[in-house]
Amino acid sequence: MSLERTVIDNIKRIRKEKHISQERLAEYCETSASYIGLMETYKNVPKLSTIERIADALNVPPQELFREDADAAEAEERTRRSAVFREKLKSSILKEMDQKLTELLASL
Repeated sequence: MSLERTVIDNIKRIRKEKHISQERLAEYCETSASYIGLMETYKNVPKLSTIERIADALNVPPQELFREDADAAEAEERTRRSAVFREKLKSSILKEMDQKLTELLASL
């Protein structure tokens, strides 16, 4: 993926995660909503000064917008959380099965 696409994808992703509209982001950056829209569809490439203003508006360090592994890091975190959840669920099911089996054997 090109660096330009990475930056634009990260801007769009972070903007959506923070529930900020294109219009609001444009206000924060002192630019137009149409500029943000064209940028997010890869028709405009932001200058470094614009990237700095966008990072400031999104309250993230500018380098966060250049991270190519942002999606990979998120996927890794989801995988970790999923594994923790599966282990807790498995433990809970085994505990409940053990209790039911104990009750069943006691009733015999």
